[in-house]
Amino acid sequence: MTASLASRPVPVPAPTPGDPVEVVVLGGGYTAVWGHRALARRLRRHLRAGRVRITVVSASTTHAFHGWTGEVLAGLVSHDRTRTPLAELVPGARLVHGTARGVDLAARTVTVATGHGRRTLAFDHLLVGVGSVDATSLPGLVEHGHSVKGEHALRATDLHLHDVVARAADTTDEEERRRLLTVVVAGGGFAGVEMAAAVAARFRAAEADHPVLATTPARVVLAHAGPTLLPEVRPRFDRLADYAARQLVDLGVEVRPDTRLERVTRTGALLGDELVPAGTVLSTVGQVMVPLAGTESVVRDTRGRMVTDAWLRTSVAGVWAGGDAAAVPHVLHGRPCPPNALWAIKHGVRVGDNIARTILGRRVRRFRFPGLGQAASLGVGRGAVELYGVTLTGWVGWLARWGFFHWFMPSRRRAVATIGDWLRRWRHGPLLEPPTDLPTAVEDLRAPARPSVAA
Repeated sequence: MTASLASRPVPVPAPTPGDPVEVVVLGGGYTAVWGHRALARRLRRHLRAGRVRITVVSASTTHAFHGWTGEVLAGLVSHDRTRTPLAELVPGARLVHGTARGVDLAARTVTVATGHGRRTLAFDHLLVGVGSVDATSLPGLVEHGHSVKGEHALRATDLHLHDVVARAADTTDEEERRRLLTVVVAGGGFAGVEMAAAVAARFRAAEADHPVLATTPARVVLAHAGPTLLPEVRPRFDRLADYAARQLVDLGVEVRPDTRLERVTRTGALLGDELVPAGTVLSTVGQVMVPLAGTESVVRDTRGRMVTDAWLRTSVAGVWAGGDAAAVPHVLHGRPCPPNALWAIKHGVRVGDNIARTILGRRVRRFRFPGLGQAASLGVGRGAVELYGVTLTGWVGWLARWGFFHWFMPSRRRAVATIGDWLRRWRHGPLLEPPTDLPTAVEDLRAPARPSVAA
């Protein structure tokens, strides 16, 4: 499919003389932010002169950096470091806070639902970077489970963990305390492994503040449907995956291979045919594409991702895609690139540059990024990193990951502030008291925010 896309011409309708070339970017994630940066850098003079206009449409007013998710749950990094106002990251763009409800490819317009009604945006070039969301089809997951990827999901999960620790410390019911201090994490990939390690470290640190918790040790259960953890690096990097598994065991995590999370209940999780009483169930299993009505004619793969060629063009002229929403061919083997943050960043850089090149009448460039590797943190000093085919573990791996993640943070100011968090935690220990600006109930965070418009 991708070969046929690569060979076709890309006639993009010319804008009306005198009107600016309209570029609409859908999403507020990595592809959208880095795509805008590439566009703004190459089209700086045209943007100032009003010959080009960039509009960024996002359901959130902030950009989420997921690299420090485990560290937030472990109390090592403040949640605020993971969110950056989009207005800071897309200067010069017209920012519309709302949700794209439909695209008219023939009329070349996008309909956006905002807090003030519906708005129609015309485009000459459309960049689809809406990404994916956590799968929620598992019975009971929406009502009783937790995740870390949604708009307020990480903050809600953080607050929930504060709550269960406090309740466990206050109750005199030993059985209820045991249930509250049991956490089930579903998924044995990088995300699940990091979450399990972070929660185990958090509960261990909480025992210092609540001595009663030491009488009922926390239990973290990591359920994985496959036979071994970190299947994405096996069999080539078995040593790295085995190292991560050993670190989890050292942290007291109970690893259950060949075990599926079947259902989440108000009081626990059904793992296979066993009901495990638990105060928290975290799912890192499965992602689904964000639907975008009106784009049904765009060629997709079996997972629902928009198929692109090596230049990140879709089958519809003037429509481009990157990140989790796109199946972009890998330069080495032609299969789709992995769905993670670094690839979405690199997609954004290349697609933004290629849109700008098209507007300027220049030749577009292929996406040639071969990848850097993969990394996980199993706690401070416990890194599991594959970098250009070389495995790094322990402190060396942890420091390599620490440096790369700070480098790729979208805001230098927040990167410096995050380093400050690390220094404070190094000196004073994890931050395990709930931030004062959090709502008093997890439901307040789960309620969707009403979108608005920022022109």
